[in-house]
Amino acid sequence: MARKINPGDYQKRLDRITEIFSDMVVQADEVSRQRCPYRDRFDTCTAAIRCRNQVDRGVDERPRCRHDGRFDYRDAWESNPNQYHRAKEKIRKVKAAAAARRRDPDKSDT
Repeated sequence: MARKINPGDYQKRLDRITEIFSDMVVQADEVSRQRCPYRDRFDTCTAAIRCRNQVDRGVDERPRCRHDGRFDYRDAWESNPNQYHRAKEKIRKVKAAAAARRRDPDKSDT
């Protein structure tokens, strides 16, 4: 026989997953303001395109990335700034609600 799903427990799990992913989104957003998305941890450029930040190192080596951390790629994928701000606000509210439920678990089913 299949077990019934407790809606309160289910919602707690969804909130926790949302909190985890929203933290990841915040971190990715922060990194995107400071680091070229094609630069790896060895300062190698992994882009399949030419970039003004690439420095050739030789025929058999991938180019080096000389990005200085002063650009922001977010405009490339934010075609609707209002939607971006609505999503950020929703994430903030979900995080606040999850934190409140952790502080007082007895009120989580309301």
